[in-house]
Amino acid sequence: MALESEVQPILSWLQNQQPAMESNLATWAAINSGTHNLNGLYQLIELVLEELAGICEEVHTQNVSPRTMVDAHGDLQEQLIAPGLIGICRASSPHQAILAIHLDTVYPADSLFQRVRVEADQMHGPGVADAKGGVVVLLTALKAFERYVATSGNNLLGWRVVLNCDEEIGSPGSAELFRQYAIGADFGLLFEPSLPNGHLVGVRKGSGNFEIVVRGQSAHAGREFSKGRNAIVAAARLAQTLHDLNGHWPETTINVAKIDGGGPSNVVPDTAVVRFNIRYPTEEVERQFAEELALLIRFPDEGITLALHGGFFAPPKPMTTEQEELLRTVQSCGKTLGLDLAWESTGGVCDGNRLAALGVPNVDTMGVQGGNIHSPQEYMLRDSLVERSQLTFLTLVTMAERFRQADLQ
Repeated sequence: MALESEVQPILSWLQNQQPAMESNLATWAAINSGTHNLNGLYQLIELVLEELAGICEEVHTQNVSPRTMVDAHGDLQEQLIAPGLIGICRASSPHQAILAIHLDTVYPADSLFQRVRVEADQMHGPGVADAKGGVVVLLTALKAFERYVATSGNNLLGWRVVLNCDEEIGSPGSAELFRQYAIGADFGLLFEPSLPNGHLVGVRKGSGNFEIVVRGQSAHAGREFSKGRNAIVAAARLAQTLHDLNGHWPETTINVAKIDGGGPSNVVPDTAVVRFNIRYPTEEVERQFAEELALLIRFPDEGITLALHGGFFAPPKPMTTEQEELLRTVQSCGKTLGLDLAWESTGGVCDGNRLAALGVPNVDTMGVQGGNIHSPQEYMLRDSLVERSQLTFLTLVTMAERFRQADLQ
């Protein structure tokens, strides 16, 4: 590791931050920040902003566009999204990193899972792993990195922080933030939790969420049944057709998740909404599936109309040369700390998919080690707060020193 005499004291300083990190995490996890709980998200934004402001040259909130969604009646509705939180330091430096993670969780305001508790080597609570633990790691590592910049004089690496509030619903609003702040970034670090065994994620599948609104004709189920056109039956057939596409493309799954619609048993239903998700490995599969959908909605049953909504919201994240190089850099920094950081593929998606599609190589599992995310059993390993902060710090230092050496040549 370059500049051993300057780095080691900061690693020791990070080791001493465990109590403060746990205190912040416990406070932040106790605030319900489900994606649609705007009051809770605004409360959390204010607390995180205070922490971020201490290390940024510029910090601000930035509004994003509302989400357009299809309601249970097949009508389009707008849904407000809390703003993103942006922090910037050394915007004029020749090299830039983007660090990001989300503030929202999957737990709604009325969730029964609200309490934080500490047991031995674990902390349990909503978002402790996914991803408020990652927020704590990001901020603490940046505090350490700014200490390195002050002592080393190496100011070649600037950074932008993007903390969004809609990742758990596919970042429909904050996608525009990533497009804006990814410009000119050399690499990215995102703070989703590591896999439960501590490993990183390398390749990610792409994902798309869709709704098909099925319209028929209502009628009295007894007197004029033949005049009706049953949207529920048409939706069921459509759902079966979609399900039968499983196995059509390698490593691709289509999950029909829900059918909305129906009403009194004496009325032929005239509206239904079929909601489904696809996970897929390549852009070619995305293209072919889009063509299949276009054909599917062109030829509905007689008296039935179909309208397609939604789309592909997270492109596949393949393993590129630049991506592998960054992973190996993180892996090497992990070895310095005694961490064995292999990487694995996953069908899960995150904002790392979006950054990769924007041309920014990134490692997106720099957050805490934990598990059972998206469930009332969510936990994180307490020691991983310091470990992952040190890992992020060393990665930033290594990249900054690499840029300095390159500029000297």
